[in-house]
Amino acid sequence: MALVRVETYADNMQAHIAKGLLETHGIEATILHDGFHSTYGSAIGEVPLLVEEENLVRAQHILNKELTDDNLDSFSA
Repeated sequence: MALVRVETYADNMQAHIAKGLLETHGIEATILHDGFHSTYGSAIGEVPLLVEEENLVRAQHILNKELTDDNLDSFSA
């Protein structure tokens, strides 16, 4: 199955928080170019989080329900 973007984050740490949340719900997630973002941080811009297409709607629901901009802002680097 194809990977699709579920969300885009301002930095690598926010993407990892969302990835961990999805994985606790049994949805495998991938941070696009994870090593690159870890090395260069926010200098490169947005960090895409990917899931399998069949999990997209469920993943969006989980992220919208459990993560808010206020929650993520408290974790920003």
